[in-house]
Amino acid sequence: MDQRQENYKEVLIDWIYNLKYILNAYLNNKNVPPGHPIYILGNRIDIENNDIEDRINKIKQLVQDTIWITYRRNFPPLYQSNYISDTGWGCMLRVGQMAMAQMLKKHLKNHGDKRDEDYDNILLAFADNDSQECKEFIEFQNKKEKQKVHNFICPFSIQKIAYLAKKEFNLDPGEWYKPNYILFLLEELHNTIPIRASENLKLSVFNDSCLFLDQLMNRMFDIKFETDKDLEEQLEKTQLKSKNSLAIFVLTRIGLDEPNQKYLKVLDELMELPYFQGIVGGTPKRAFYILGRINDHYIYLDPHYVQEAENKGQIIENKMFNRTSYSCKYIHLLNQKHVDTSMGLSYYIRNKSELLQFWRDMKKIKQKSDDFFIFLSDTTPEYVDYSNQLEESSNKLNDDDVVFLQ
Repeated sequence: MDQRQENYKEVLIDWIYNLKYILNAYLNNKNVPPGHPIYILGNRIDIENNDIEDRINKIKQLVQDTIWITYRRNFPPLYQSNYISDTGWGCMLRVGQMAMAQMLKKHLKNHGDKRDEDYDNILLAFADNDSQECKEFIEFQNKKEKQKVHNFICPFSIQKIAYLAKKEFNLDPGEWYKPNYILFLLEELHNTIPIRASENLKLSVFNDSCLFLDQLMNRMFDIKFETDKDLEEQLEKTQLKSKNSLAIFVLTRIGLDEPNQKYLKVLDELMELPYFQGIVGGTPKRAFYILGRINDHYIYLDPHYVQEAENKGQIIENKMFNRTSYSCKYIHLLNQKHVDTSMGLSYYIRNKSELLQFWRDMKKIKQKSDDFFIFLSDTTPEYVDYSNQLEESSNKLNDDDVVFLQ
């Protein structure tokens, strides 16, 4: 399909979204709670004085360091459609991309070359103008025997996501994504065509507010542990070295129509863990990437801002503009009482010592509160099968399942 440009109606809609975005950001700057520590992406920041400008500047610095992915326009038409923009429907898709970008950034900081090229490679992985590489990816997907060697540098582009969403979930461009959909799609793409230096990062999506230690251990070490013995003890005493780091997503909910206040207190503790890497969530009908919290307010990145699509060549040639395009200069705060009850919690675990401490920290939080809402088990029940999550999600999940946010 030939490339077209947005019409006047589409341009007007983009302008309205951007105006609302800027107004919301301006109002949020006035509402930073004083006198509380800042928890953001596994870090705790204490600010000695209560000067509001100091707190605003510190939060801005932390937010700007996080990759921000938003609505884009004027990219090639998405798979089997005339959509050249995701304005109005792609917010959860963009939030999923942000969560994935943060995991890659965290991982490459620990395992990569620690060069600017790592950062640029992450941005390239999410390039919007990806029509030619997407055609090659479709051919790659249709091969009965997939080659392990590939040269895809944009594995998480909106083109590839749209194609895979249609193939796996019969989801057309223009339809909202649920958190479980976008996370499972990103997991499939990462497992199939990971970017350079991320091959030893295992992405694990857990459904139905469950978390199983044996699954985490198996993926970290690439072997199966004996489940008839104490797994925590095996993890502590094993002489095996970690083969992989883990990007963990736990799909859960913290209430029915409104957040349960007791669950919010548990969520506060889960967000304070040093392994925490954000929440794929938001408010009803509006997806946000929640980075952390200050008291009862959540700090988040908002994808509801429309920018021009960037192709691979633009990202490579125009790095300074590119980094501005993917860096947010505004603070957005959300009172926790307005958060949507469905969400995906994310954690990055580097090695076996972190996995052991993460599991013990989770158990401590559970022991302190009768309202702990995540089911923890050393072993995976026989009726749970994570071998083919995409197929199971497509066949079994519906609007009555864990996740409602669109």
